[in-house]
Amino acid sequence: MTDEQSTEVPHSLEFASSDGRLLAEPSPSGYDVFMLEQVSLGQSRFMTPGIAPDPRGVALGRYGLIQLPTLEGVVSWLRLYSAEASLDEILPAMQIMRVRTPLQSRELLLRISATSSYLMDAAARCARLVGGSTFTGTGKHFVKYRDERSPYGYDSPEIQALPAGAHLMAHSEDFTQSYAKEGELSFEKLLFRLSLKREPAATLPSEELAKDLLLVVERGLGDGVIRYLWRNRVQANVGVVRPQGQSTFDALGRATQFLMVRVAELPERILELFVSTPGIDVFRSKGSNVAVQLGYTHVIDLASCGTVFDSARFYLFWGGQADRVDVVAGPLELSAIEHLTHLEIDIEGPDKRSNLVLDKASDPVSVSMRLAPTIKPPTRVMGTLVPPEQAAWVKRLVYLLPPSVLRGHRIAVTDRGVLLVSEAEIDTIPIGNLLVELAAGLLIPAGMELVPRVAPDVLATTLGHGAGVLTIFPPNGSPFQIGEASFVPLERRAIAKLDVEEVTSVSMAYEGMGDPSVANDPVGRFALWGFQSESDK
Repeated sequence: MTDEQSTEVPHSLEFASSDGRLLAEPSPSGYDVFMLEQVSLGQSRFMTPGIAPDPRGVALGRYGLIQLPTLEGVVSWLRLYSAEASLDEILPAMQIMRVRTPLQSRELLLRISATSSYLMDAAARCARLVGGSTFTGTGKHFVKYRDERSPYGYDSPEIQALPAGAHLMAHSEDFTQSYAKEGELSFEKLLFRLSLKREPAATLPSEELAKDLLLVVERGLGDGVIRYLWRNRVQANVGVVRPQGQSTFDALGRATQFLMVRVAELPERILELFVSTPGIDVFRSKGSNVAVQLGYTHVIDLASCGTVFDSARFYLFWGGQADRVDVVAGPLELSAIEHLTHLEIDIEGPDKRSNLVLDKASDPVSVSMRLAPTIKPPTRVMGTLVPPEQAAWVKRLVYLLPPSVLRGHRIAVTDRGVLLVSEAEIDTIPIGNLLVELAAGLLIPAGMELVPRVAPDVLATTLGHGAGVLTIFPPNGSPFQIGEASFVPLERRAIAKLDVEEVTSVSMAYEGMGDPSVANDPVGRFALWGFQSESDK
C-alpha cells in the first residue's frame, strides 16, 4: 500500500469482546474510533477539552447534549422534564439544533446548560425514557454522560480534529459521530404550534377545578352573565379585550372583542352551566398571564416556562376545533362587577308610599333591593320609628324618661310615624321599630340586612345620600329621606304650649293712717336685761 493509498483509505480500529461481539465499527467520518474510558473517583486530568469533575466527582462539561432522532422525541423530552423541573432554568442557554450526519440522516440535538450533575441526571433519565442519548462537553467534543456502568462519567482517550463541515462530535462507547448543523428550531415557536390535548375528566377534584378561572364571554351575553354572577354572590372582575393582530370585525362581520371575567372561585353548578353554554368559554390559569381552556392541557407544563411569555401580554390557549393562541395586550385591567350592576331604588319623601322591592324592566342589569332577616347581632341602635297609630304612646313615655335621656334624643313627626334618633344608643326606648346604623345617616331595622350586600358607599351613592340627610329603610314600604333640620330636641317638643296671664302691680299704701312717728323712750341703765312690762312696774 502506497502513501497515496493510505491517505485515501479510512483507517479504523475494531474492538471485539470475549464473545466476539463487535464493539466498534468503522466510523463514517473516516476517523479512528476509540473506546471511552471510565472516570474514577478523584480523577482530575481529562483528555476531552472542557471536562472537569464537579463537587460530587462527576465528569461534567459546560453543556449537556441530548441526541433525539425525531421532533416528537424533543417534544416528549420537554414534556417529561417540565413535569419534574422548571424549564426556566435551562431556557436561556437551550438550543434545539437540526443536524445532519455524514450518512445524510437528520437528527435533532438539544443543548442545555449543565449547571450541575443533579440537573444532568434528570435530563439523562428523561432522555432514556424517550429513546435519546445524553452527552456532556464544553466546545465541539461531547462525551457520553455517566450511567450505571460508570457512575463518575466517561472520558475519551484521544480527541481528533473535526471533519470538514462538521459542527460538533459526540463520543460514545460504541460510536463516534460528527454532526453538521443545518439550523435551529425556536422553542417559543414550537410551544405555540403544539395543539392542546384533551384532559381526563377526573384529573382534579371538582372543588379544585372551580378555582382561579377566567370566563371568555361574547359581548351579547355579557350583561346576563354579570347579573347572574352578582345574584349568586360570586366575586368577579370584568374587562373588554381584543386579541392582537385581529381587526375590529372578523370575516363574517362579527365583532372580535369579548368580555374577560376573572373569578376566584365558582360553584360547581354554575361551572357546569357555563361549560355547556355556547358563547361562554372557561379557562384555567396556568400563571400570571397564561390561561388554558378548561378540559384541555398543553403537552408542556406552561407554568414551568413562564419566561417565554411576555409580561406585557396575556395568552389564551384554545383547544378543540379552535386550536389557537390569542394574545391580548396586558396587563389586564379588570373592574369589579358591582360597579357595573345598577341598583335602582325609588327614594321618596315622608309623604309618599310605595313598595320596597322595585324592578326596572328597562335596565337588564339592575337588580332589586330588599330587606332580609339576618343572624348577625345588631350594631349600634341609633333610632326608632314609631307607627302613627302608636304616636300617643310617645306622650306617655315622656313622663317616664329621665332628664338625661330627654336631653340626648331628637324627634321628627312625619306621616310615616314618629322618628326618634340619638347620637348615643337609643335601645332604652321600648316602643316602635328599632333602627341600626348601616352607615353614617343610613338606618335599617334591627335584625334585618339589605340584599344584595353592596358596599355602604356604593349604596349611598345610588341613593343620593349625603351629609345633613337621614335615609330610613322601614320594615314595610319604600325607604324615605328626611333632613336634619326637621328634628327638634325631644325635651323641647314634649312641652305643650302654656298660657301665661299678664298681671299688674299694686300700691303698698293703706288708707286711714296718718303720718308715722318715732318715739325714743329711756331704757335705763341695764338695757340688755330687757324691757319691763306695765305689770312689772
